Amino acid sequence: MITVLIFLIWLLIAMLPMFLLGLFVFTQIVRPAKFPADASNIINRIRLLWFALTRHELFAQWFEWVKHDELDNVKKG
Repeated sequence: MITVLIFLIWLLIAMLPMFLLGLFVFTQIVRPAKFPADASNIINRIRLLWFALTRHELFAQWFEWVKHDELDNVKKG
């Protein structure tokens, strides 16, 4: 019984970072947008999040650091 309790406590602690990350993403999606974006358009925010996670090459023309390796970005300062 104690072993099961220790395992469940360990499992809760191990899942905490993912829960906090998910909570952060959720709050960023549902919060009201600033001008000029439509404050109530949650579907576009979900779509933008999906593109940012899966199609990063689409953002390379606007963000120079996406084109380079992270170590190169750090070395440049």
